[in-house]
Amino acid sequence: MTARVIYQPCSIDVALKNLQTTILNPVLLSDIADLLDPGLQAELRRTYPDGKLFIWGLASRQTRKAWLAAQPGDTVIFNTQTVITVSACFTHRTHNRDLALRLWGWANAATESTWENIYFVTDVRHQAIRFNAIQTHIKNGYNRSFYRYDEAQSAAVLEHFPSLDHDYADNDVSLEEAQKDIKNQSTDGMANRPTRLEHKYIVRHLFQGKLTGRCCICLNEYPRHLLVAAHIKKRSVCSTKEKLDIKNIAVPMCRLGCDPLFEHGYLSVKDGKVIKHPSREMTAATASYVESVVGREVKEWTTKSQKYFDWHLNAHGFEPGELAGVG
Repeated sequence: MTARVIYQPCSIDVALKNLQTTILNPVLLSDIADLLDPGLQAELRRTYPDGKLFIWGLASRQTRKAWLAAQPGDTVIFNTQTVITVSACFTHRTHNRDLALRLWGWANAATESTWENIYFVTDVRHQAIRFNAIQTHIKNGYNRSFYRYDEAQSAAVLEHFPSLDHDYADNDVSLEEAQKDIKNQSTDGMANRPTRLEHKYIVRHLFQGKLTGRCCICLNEYPRHLLVAAHIKKRSVCSTKEKLDIKNIAVPMCRLGCDPLFEHGYLSVKDGKVIKHPSREMTAATASYVESVVGREVKEWTTKSQKYFDWHLNAHGFEPGELAGVG
């Protein structure tokens, strides 16, 4: 199933205030539980085990049809004064006037209207994407109200802006679908960057739809957006057979240091443990970071992934040969 992209304008003052209050900052489930249907309460507790909810609401009746069409896993993009500053993943909806009044008050006191068509989101991410760049890719100039793009438009947005592709359990990609996508790409001669289905499968395989994950190098836990699905062997030099080995070719690494240090060859993995480069010059800060992770055990180093780690060792000169010493 292809997740759709939902456009949510958020530029007027009251919308910006609501964004700060219930999207950029969570609402405690315990503070609103008395206004929720017991069934919805139970679902929210499963989806948000820490009890922290991220909530938005719509006031206009004209947006009700799009609101009812939204599905779990859809990506919501918040357009703040021509820039997409926030994206999130749609999870639930409820029509609840009393809840809207508690959260945001009146949208228009004179007409007694409020944002009662409510929806919940998860995986709130900060973005900085010009909205007109998105419009250019999908040939759609709509920018007035809550709007759900069609499947082709949504696929184009997620293809060109991968940070908007929120990983969600109901949007699984099978191994067979991902491998078929890789084979098609190889046939087309476009093999330098991961296909969308390939990337989605790898992300699902590594992170299991969780909002946090653990870096395989430093072993620390981070929010999902601070982790990457890193190819052990550079994908651009992988054979098609290696690309198809998508269960073993990639590992989770943190953006805070391990991923760039691995990519540029300051550290690597040998016999299941992190090692540092034997001769690479490092600044004090770089050396301090590398030393802090040397010797950590990497559980992702297995008999199936070893050949990719060995490629990394050789490609970056971690095991130099002896000089001939002749003459």
